[in-house]
Amino acid sequence: MRSLAAVVGTLLSAGGVLGASTTRARGLLDLHANNGTVPGGFIVELSSSSTKRAADTHADFLSELDKRAAGKFTTRKKYDSPLFNGIAIRLHTPEDLISLASIPNVVAVRPIQIFQVPKTVDRRIVTSTSDADIPVGQSVHYMTGVDKLHAQGIAGKGVKVAVVDSGVDYMHPSLGGGFGPGFKVAGGYDLVGDEYTGFDNLEPDDDPRDTCIGHGTHVAGIVGMDPGNAYNVSGVAYDATILAYRVLSCWGLGSDDVYVDALLRAHADGADIITVSLGDGNGWASTSVAVVASRIAEQGRVVTISAGNDGTSGSMFFASPATGENVISVASVQNLRQHNAALRTSVEHAPIPYAVASFAGHQGMPLSVDETPIPLTAISTDPDAGDSACEPLNVDLQQQVVIVRSATKCDSDTQVSNLVDANANIILFYDQDPAYRAAYGLVVQLPVRADADFLISELAKGTPIRVTFPQDNSGVDVPDDNGGLVSPFSSYGPSNEVLFKPSVAAPGGNILSTWLIDDGSWAVDSGTSMSTPYTAGAAALILQMKGKNAAKNVRSILQTTADSIPASKDKGALPQTLAQAGAGLINVFNALNAHTEVSPAELLLNDTAHWKGSHKITIKNTGKAKQSYTISHVPAMTVISLASSKINFLADPDIKQVSAPARVKLSQSSMTLSAGQSAMFTATISAPAGVDPKLLPVVSGSIVIDGSQGDALRVSYMGIAGSLRDAQTISTSNDMLVPESGGLPAVIPVGRNESGAQRGSRNYTLTTLPRFAFTMAQGSRHVKLDLLDAAADVHSTIPDPLDSAPQTKRGFTWSSWLPESASHKSLNAAGAAAIATLGPLAEWRDLPRGGAFQRGSNFIYMEFPSQFANGTKVPFGQYKLLLRALRITGNPSKAADWDVYVSQQVGILDG
Repeated sequence: MRSLAAVVGTLLSAGGVLGASTTRARGLLDLHANNGTVPGGFIVELSSSSTKRAADTHADFLSELDKRAAGKFTTRKKYDSPLFNGIAIRLHTPEDLISLASIPNVVAVRPIQIFQVPKTVDRRIVTSTSDADIPVGQSVHYMTGVDKLHAQGIAGKGVKVAVVDSGVDYMHPSLGGGFGPGFKVAGGYDLVGDEYTGFDNLEPDDDPRDTCIGHGTHVAGIVGMDPGNAYNVSGVAYDATILAYRVLSCWGLGSDDVYVDALLRAHADGADIITVSLGDGNGWASTSVAVVASRIAEQGRVVTISAGNDGTSGSMFFASPATGENVISVASVQNLRQHNAALRTSVEHAPIPYAVASFAGHQGMPLSVDETPIPLTAISTDPDAGDSACEPLNVDLQQQVVIVRSATKCDSDTQVSNLVDANANIILFYDQDPAYRAAYGLVVQLPVRADADFLISELAKGTPIRVTFPQDNSGVDVPDDNGGLVSPFSSYGPSNEVLFKPSVAAPGGNILSTWLIDDGSWAVDSGTSMSTPYTAGAAALILQMKGKNAAKNVRSILQTTADSIPASKDKGALPQTLAQAGAGLINVFNALNAHTEVSPAELLLNDTAHWKGSHKITIKNTGKAKQSYTISHVPAMTVISLASSKINFLADPDIKQVSAPARVKLSQSSMTLSAGQSAMFTATISAPAGVDPKLLPVVSGSIVIDGSQGDALRVSYMGIAGSLRDAQTISTSNDMLVPESGGLPAVIPVGRNESGAQRGSRNYTLTTLPRFAFTMAQGSRHVKLDLLDAAADVHSTIPDPLDSAPQTKRGFTWSSWLPESASHKSLNAAGAAAIATLGPLAEWRDLPRGGAFQRGSNFIYMEFPSQFANGTKVPFGQYKLLLRALRITGNPSKAADWDVYVSQQVGILDG
């Protein structure tokens, strides 16, 4: 038996913990109202015994729980896999968690989290084939060498790939047109049904067809859609067999007790590869799904999981379960080509591609206007004019489309403002930054300069031109200026444990694949949801050629043979930080044709407080002839995580990468190996000079091994050139609320006439209780909320967000603030000199940090508790809240490793 503090994943407050990830809210369901978890829901892992069957340990546990909480719990699932023995249950009352955690043979208790279908970046249905030289669907194979393998007939034959997602529309002709033995989608299971909300309405059945979401159908097509379709696209492993496990309902919702079930089913059903394009920015490797996925990979199956689409949130905001130690976590790279909507003109010319540049639209989708032809006009007939519309215009542009060059003498917003003031209906920009977004107006960009030159020249000749914006989703493929670079949306690692995340990158931006046949059949989508099944398909090609016993080595094979990804298209650009790119873009042809092996594939440096700089690397010549090797160091860009004097991670557009290479000493720079021979050398890596460790720089790079027979392999490293333990964990930024409202943490009165955080002391009744809100600057293994008597002489150890000056006075006695695992003393009786708390209100394990948009990402917002965690009512009186968070790598028994915040005084009165 383990203590409550050792096993409890989350202790829900009686008042209800709200909004840990409000970005999950979608449709009609308010997910954040329950902290993104099933209320009272827990996955209980039980110890396995060689003398007891899993069914017996289940029975013993349930019998004991029934003695302690008879009639007050529901069993949701039972797991009896050799990889995971446990039960998912739902407690009806919070205080029963104490009984649950103290039952014999309980290894861990983790909350049941609710997941939502990933919000991909730029989805659009396509309805016509492209006339580009390189179709958008096949260009990805040129990027990764898959085209060469397809030409040799290597397409994943004999390999089973499990897709854990929203199901698969197996009736799609390119996905086999049927379900069951003999079909491409040969098996699987629907674990949720159409109406599952994550809480209830679970209706599993044997049919995993995707008829309402589409995400899993797109994923399955990337893995294995058949060639020979009208779009001339094919899956990476189109000869592989697909198993479909539906874990998302038509609400787009699922829960991780269901995901665990799906992973274990896929493993039991003999899947060689499991691909999961689901997750959230938890950052920890200890969630239930991450733990089970990692165990499956450790047992010799390939597991690929998406890194997440939170690149705007900066470093260390990585998706779980991609945090799993042994899984392949996958970042996204932009396709070399992208699908754009196309306008048509009244003069003879091919359809002209364009991209919507206003926040109201999406790239690739048509501008939402009538298909009525509209006259085109130009502000200047000089195609290179640099000052067009930089000044107010004395012309009425009503009911006209205006073509204009992005100015060099003023900013684009000024141009748009002047054009809108002149009543311009639609604005066509050219020579514009693709990332530009207009705040208002109907604005589009012409990515091909030759198209703009043609239109300008025709207008200069006096040719009248009318343009039409078809609404049928037809379009053309054009080169992507950022093709081959890491997608900006791709999440940054490392994990909170400083594991090497992501593992690799694959094409994920602008990917054409199958879609629901009742909703167009084909779609272009972007996200790590797309790069992950691509990598699963790549793994299938490797297993076909190397055998299924190679599964444990697939991650290292892909990492060591990956291609470096530059940070930009500038000549001489350093590689993109490996915290976003992983080891690089997978090159499957190289993976199967290298004559050299290097190990390990990753060097984990940790942070400077736990720095591991010396690593031994082995080179093995697997070829048939002698090879000579040169060994060198190639640093990548360094990510500066924090701004000076700030505690929150830098987010887009302020994410900063600098050239600050680690210092690397190699024991030798060359060696020669006979066929079959191995040799070892040492790489000693030191943190870079000239960077402030308080800003938590993420340093990365590669040790590159070049062979005389053309092999180019790499061993990648990553670490943090600063101490995570020294970084403030509870966020006290003043940008969490609107400026005049103050920052967080805060007690927040609610009501029509209320605005901002409470300042000073204030009284409430049970019907007017305020809210308490906070978020994390860093992830924390353990966060606790307790109630203090208002007279307790306890002080915050972090700056008060309502005060420009930090509070530096600490509490006189720390013993009462330590977690139970560090002290045998009760919180209510910590000793004669101790300052006692009145009792625990709520508790969280493995809490993630806040994201780019703090009010909507991992943001805790809860009613001021009127009950303690054990269900006892809080009596009327004067109180303060005590919030404590353990710093990353912190020792729970050391007072200095905990951030402490004490709230404003709150009175709870009768009335």
